[in-house]
Amino acid sequence: MAEYDFKYKIVVIGDPAVGKTTLMLQYTEKKFKELYIPTVGVQVSVKNVLITQDDRSVRVGLYIWDIAGQVKFAKIRKLFYEGANAFIIVYDLTDKDTFINSSRWYKDISDILGKENIHGVLVGNKKDLTEKREISQNSGQLLADKMGLLFFETSAKTGENVDKLFMNIANNIYENFNKKIDMED
Repeated sequence: MAEYDFKYKIVVIGDPAVGKTTLMLQYTEKKFKELYIPTVGVQVSVKNVLITQDDRSVRVGLYIWDIAGQVKFAKIRKLFYEGANAFIIVYDLTDKDTFINSSRWYKDISDILGKENIHGVLVGNKKDLTEKREISQNSGQLLADKMGLLFFETSAKTGENVDKLFMNIANNIYENFNKKIDMED
């Protein structure tokens, strides 16, 4: 018997060194690694969660794909997007260039997956580095609104908002899946 009732694929994208891998590790293993080691290609982690809605509980397997941000992986990156139920665009709150590049990441994934029927979130990471912050929360929210995405600020180091982010995504995918089933009935 499967460990889950549903399986969802979430892709995590953004510039190198914004904290994609550490965000994923904080969520799946409650670990933080200070040392930066670039992801080569893709790294996949799985976390089983329980979603309870309308007095019904379902087990969901979240397959989280941490996709390399380096330019040399651009051509193969698009293959990893296919079949995604949701995406997370991560930028570094202490690096304005990564924030500016979020629009490029949004165009990249939207061109492959389309803008309909997929849940997307813009995430400003490294919230714990308050003294080095370059991007305001308001700027992040405005960009997310412009792209039609939800917005979170997280700290992969402290774990702030990390569980909330991923559970929000899992719940939204499940809700959208049930709406599709209800419309087909």
